[in-house]
Amino acid sequence: MSIVSLASEQSAWRGYEYWRDKKVVCFTQNSDESYSGVVSGSDGKQYQVMINLAHPRKSSCTCPHAAGRQIICKHKVALYFSVFPNEAEEYFRQWKDEWDDIEDVDEEDEWDEREFRVLQRIQHMSRDELQQALCQLLFDGPAWQFDRFIEEYVGL
Repeated sequence: MSIVSLASEQSAWRGYEYWRDKKVVCFTQNSDESYSGVVSGSDGKQYQVMINLAHPRKSSCTCPHAAGRQIICKHKVALYFSVFPNEAEEYFRQWKDEWDDIEDVDEEDEWDEREFRVLQRIQHMSRDELQQALCQLLFDGPAWQFDRFIEEYVGL
């Protein structure tokens, strides 16, 4: 099993985003199957990451999510994609193809990565998170958006 296949879908996607956004500060090869690096976190801190390709669960990261645990976090995925950028490109192509199938996107439509990111995030939100996001959009957004929701879904 690989680093990416052992990561949760959210950690894999966030790791891809970290790689794309160049949050891997540096990395070195320790051996044929081991790499170490520094990855900038979302909080501005830098985390020490080591990935073990032969035994991915023996990889480590100093972030609060993975420290001392056998979890494959986004920082480990980002380091993996930095070492193997072709794998990152393939990961994105696979996700895009899956979304094209799910959304039945016309091939002539231009693919917008922002739309992909939004759809991917929505897919992984809990019911409570979705309800909170909808309420925030309706109550904090423009009045026409609230009125349209009322017309289409509430029937008032």
